[in-house]
Amino acid sequence: MTIVQRVLQAATLASLGLAAAATGQSEAPGTTEPADAPAIAAVNPTPHSQDAERRGRTHYLRHCQICHGFDGRALENIDFEAADLTDPDRWLFGTTDGDLFRNTKFGAGLDMPPFEAELDDEEIWDLVHYLRSIGPRELRPSPAEGTVQTKENRR
Repeated sequence: MTIVQRVLQAATLASLGLAAAATGQSEAPGTTEPADAPAIAAVNPTPHSQDAERRGRTHYLRHCQICHGFDGRALENIDFEAADLTDPDRWLFGTTDGDLFRNTKFGAGLDMPPFEAELDDEEIWDLVHYLRSIGPRELRPSPAEGTVQTKENRR
């Protein structure tokens, strides 16, 4: 992707954020939960596999790296702050698989746009598998059972 394409894509995302702000779409007051986002099952219905991670990585590189960076650590941007996806302690909108699915599908806050038009549910769940694979080792799926630790259940 050329620098011009990256700048255009970043400008488009910034414009979407401004449009959402102008239409009153925002976070619920006094909370870090996205407003009007439906509850999603916290367990990924797609079994964990290397293939699911690879498919998720493809979706990540196509749709997410512009804001979150090639490695998920987030790019510096003066218009918005993208989460470092390798550090769940810095995520504002939850750390369960269901939270990741909801935030990807419906967006989160003013800076994270929804991707429900670009990715179907299965693709989003594959993306969740990839996001788990780039996070801290203790939160990655255990190879034997495919289960995932979250910030909430690791204590």
